[in-house]
Amino acid sequence: MNRAVRKFSRPVRAVILAVLVHVAFGLLLGLSLSFKPQVIKPGIAQPVKAIVIEKKRKKEPDRSAIAQEETSKAKAEKKRKAEAEKKRKKEAEKKRKAKAEKKRKAEEAREQEEQDAYSALGSLVGAIKGKIEGNWSNRLACSGQEVTISVKVNISGEVTVVKVVGDSGDDACRRSAENAVYKASPLPFPDNPRFFKWLDQEFQIIFKPDI
Repeated sequence: MNRAVRKFSRPVRAVILAVLVHVAFGLLLGLSLSFKPQVIKPGIAQPVKAIVIEKKRKKEPDRSAIAQEETSKAKAEKKRKAEAEKKRKKEAEKKRKAKAEKKRKAEEAREQEEQDAYSALGSLVGAIKGKIEGNWSNRLACSGQEVTISVKVNISGEVTVVKVVGDSGDDACRRSAENAVYKASPLPFPDNPRFFKWLDQEFQIIFKPDI
């Protein structure tokens, strides 16, 4: 084709080239117009399931339930303390009564023992008086008089102290009564050691000779 074009003069060649260029563009234009692009039909849009991540809220405490629980606990604690106090008072009262009862029994036992001691001594008064009178050699010294003698003995009945009580009797009467007591030693005396503490180991004898 180039050789064919060279055979013509320049003006002719220019016209031919212009025609060829237009033909080439025409062909290209035709091709572009005949080109049918494939149309893609849009499909039905499927809904996208959104995944919602919901932040889990922290559960707020039930204030009323807490208050009720605290009230219940307070009531239970109060009841427990009340019962404990009641039990303590009951135990204290029980101990007090037991102590009082023990004291009462001890007091009764003491009083009974003291009474038994004096009863035992009382039962020996006649024997004591008889033994002293048996050793009272100078009875006439107290003729028409009365003298009271305090006598102190030990647990065995041995006379340890003899003295005249008050201003009773004259000197001769007093000496005769004192000598009679010393001569009668040991005197009859309760032999139970428990009685000794109650009798104070001292008693009085009244000398009054029978005329």
